[in-house]
Amino acid sequence: MNDQLHLTDDEQVEQLKKWWKENGTSIVIGIVIGLSAVVGYWQWNKYQETRSLAASAQYEIFTESLASDKKDQVTAALDTLKSEYEGTTYAALAAMLTASNLVKEKDIKKAIENLKWAYEHSGHDSVQHLARIRLAKLYVADNQLTEALALIDQAKDPAFDGYYSSIKGDVYSKQGQLEKARTEYKNALASTSFSGKQREYVQMKLDDLGLGSVASSTTSDK
Repeated sequence: MNDQLHLTDDEQVEQLKKWWKENGTSIVIGIVIGLSAVVGYWQWNKYQETRSLAASAQYEIFTESLASDKKDQVTAALDTLKSEYEGTTYAALAAMLTASNLVKEKDIKKAIENLKWAYEHSGHDSVQHLARIRLAKLYVADNQLTEALALIDQAKDPAFDGYYSSIKGDVYSKQGQLEKARTEYKNALASTSFSGKQREYVQMKLDDLGLGSVASSTTSDK
């Protein structure tokens, strides 16, 4: 029979006091740490939610100013997004939209700066991939081929692999490495991330190399 059953009430109380003296502090500390973690997690989520809502409002100001061609307000809104909401998707998207306008204005240097900022402060993997793709394409267009390859060489994601292979094909084509270009274009066409007009465009670039096309089974649209 368990020894506890033989103890008197006083003895059990004394044993409990002894046990609490030896372990009570650790238990209290553990409870405090646990509660602090829960409260901290809740506060962090609340902060992130509030920050995201504020970034969304600022992004709306940015897009409205952009649509109205109010350049001073566009610049001010973008600066606010970059300085106060770095790491949010809204700030990265604003930088990418700015880059698109700068490309139209032939200001490639500033467009690259904004795309680099968006890539480095994307706040989300998908947004980072999109910024990387646009930046790499701009590098290729500006004949910064080494920079383009370095940017995309380690990028791996099935959802974007086709785009990366296509860009590599463009780089190798410009460098005169036609066999490598052909391989990358074929990889792009074999990727499930490509469809419709995108596949047709890559197929056209492959055909322009004069090196044939991939099998119809890999180029048919789903």
